[in-house]
Amino acid sequence: MHQMAIDRREFLFASSAFATWAMSPIIVRADPASLYAAARRGSDGRYSAAIFSPEGNDVNSVALPARGHDIAVCPVTRRCVVFARRPGNFAIAFRADKSEMPLTFEAPADRHFYGHGVFSHDGRLLYTTENDFDAGRGVIGIYDATDGFKRIGEFASHGIGPHDMALLGQGRVLVVANGGLKEHPDFGGGRRVLNLEAIETSLAYIDIATGDLLEQHAIPAGGALSLRHLEVARDDTVVLGGQIVSGAPGAEGRTQSLIYRHRRQKPLTATVLPDEAAAALSGYVSSVSVDRDGLIAAATSSKAGGVVIFEIATGQILTIKSLEDVSGVASGHRDGDFLVTSGMGTIANLTPVSGPAELTATSNWNWDNHAVRIGR
Repeated sequence: MHQMAIDRREFLFASSAFATWAMSPIIVRADPASLYAAARRGSDGRYSAAIFSPEGNDVNSVALPARGHDIAVCPVTRRCVVFARRPGNFAIAFRADKSEMPLTFEAPADRHFYGHGVFSHDGRLLYTTENDFDAGRGVIGIYDATDGFKRIGEFASHGIGPHDMALLGQGRVLVVANGGLKEHPDFGGGRRVLNLEAIETSLAYIDIATGDLLEQHAIPAGGALSLRHLEVARDDTVVLGGQIVSGAPGAEGRTQSLIYRHRRQKPLTATVLPDEAAAALSGYVSSVSVDRDGLIAAATSSKAGGVVIFEIATGQILTIKSLEDVSGVASGHRDGDFLVTSGMGTIANLTPVSGPAELTATSNWNWDNHAVRIGR
């Protein structure tokens, strides 16, 4: 374990976080199942994370010391944890009902977060994707949510650069997208890829009780694809979105294989994208989500301002939507619907049929990469 003394800068940030927590607006008796959460940046350049309604009204928000990325939601208490964007090392836990002050915890000094995490099904443990950057390996950090998020252990991600992850339905198996990108905080602000010639991306299934590798599916090393984001459907089908890494061999002109689907004990299946869908993603999937019924998925691309909605079972493209700088996506309140957020401040509802996005809110917030639904 690594202990850090609280210096004046940290004290001032904690004080400002308390002020934001105490003064932020709240919707009385808001149903958690109707709420969403996301990280964002304000017009003043300050970062925060918010729990909000589909209409864009804040229920609670918390100040962040730097840019946030994704948010993990406890399935028992609906407590939220927002993570720093890589290579950041902070995470902040907060609640929609303001029943507790925000709680900040950090990755160890020789680790950093990759921006994603997931709670155990009983809500007692939080698992996080982390970089053991000196050793050049990925690890899964384990934090005790019942004891101030004290870090109590770790196990290998069985790959390099673990990014997103999720638990399968019974809560005993963790599925991890190992992005395959080797990075170090001392180079390029921690975001320079140091192994462009040998990217080793894979999907790993891990026993959360032992950390043992149960199953792994790799994309051949030396390619340009990095698997990044995933979500698990109700039948344990894993939907993955990747990105083409600029400067890697074979990156030039490659746009087709960005979305993958997988069931355990079966081959990893690429969704072949028609030209229009490939153009809508432009080599970069920002986020993926599965709808409420678990039959339809959506993939966004902030790079191209596109959303591709498709059937999980077949990979058939149902519709393609356009929304400038769209990135965050989460299941909507009706089967087949999705809520999306954008860096332009837009919140919109998308359906799996043709037609424009249904705008539900606009604001001065620049919403970050991901949005999550608080309840199912």
